[in-house]
Amino acid sequence: MKHLSLFLACAVCLVASAAEAPSDATFADLAVAEKRLAAQQAIFDHSRSFAKASPEAKAWFDRVRAAAKATESPEVLAAFGQILLLDPAYKPLLPLNPKQPNEYEAPDGTTPETKLAQLERLLDQRRSSKEYPLTVDELVALTKNEDFATAQRANRLLRRISPTVAAPILWERVAKLTQRSQVQEVEDEILRLPSSIAMKLLPVDPSGMSLAAKASWARIVATRINGYGKSRRLAIKESMLPLLKGPANELTEAAWASVPRLFTEADRAALTEASQGLSERIAPKAKAALDALSAK
Repeated sequence: MKHLSLFLACAVCLVASAAEAPSDATFADLAVAEKRLAAQQAIFDHSRSFAKASPEAKAWFDRVRAAAKATESPEVLAAFGQILLLDPAYKPLLPLNPKQPNEYEAPDGTTPETKLAQLERLLDQRRSSKEYPLTVDELVALTKNEDFATAQRANRLLRRISPTVAAPILWERVAKLTQRSQVQEVEDEILRLPSSIAMKLLPVDPSGMSLAAKASWARIVATRINGYGKSRRLAIKESMLPLLKGPANELTEAAWASVPRLFTEADRAALTEASQGLSERIAPKAKAALDALSAK
């Protein structure tokens, strides 16, 4: 019984201290930079004790508003502004224009570029294919546009609509490109194709391609190698080996990056021979690739 009385006495003390409002001196401390943080915290803590609107809450927040009007300090005004948000009677301001905005249908495209933009918007909105402004045949025609950006956008949308139609066009395009930035854009689209579709058309030998296109071919091989049959895998290995002995460029780097996924421990002798005489830039990558060889 003695312990219970002591507990109740402590609880009464805590409630009394929590209900005690900050003094005028605490409000005055807000104007002193060194004391502002402690004063703001004390006023903030007391303001949080008013969970519901009541006469006591109204009297307290009226006092805070009066203090806010009496000060000219921007820092003190900012502190009071945060504290007044805790007023249970506070009502959030309505938007400047509560009326819902009008919705307008986007205009239909009239040029190849605007039709492509309209088609991309409809695809993003998951609209019915009956609403598409371009057919698959028209998209195929636009993939041959002289402007690379237009042709690439057509490639991207064609890949989203019909991957089987887009795959051969993308592979043909990457084989003809020479600029690295353009090759990488087409490479990204090939990697977004379903693996089974993209790999059916993967060239076994990249001969005749530009350096950037060969590097792209090597990166795609490294990414999607798991889907190859044994005979095709062997043919790709034969094509990849000469690329490992090249100078320090992105093609040689991409070729060595494919080694851990394309080759196995049984190929170590041929790979070790290919790693001889490499530049200081490529040699560490070759060593890391050899260390990562699988025993399968």
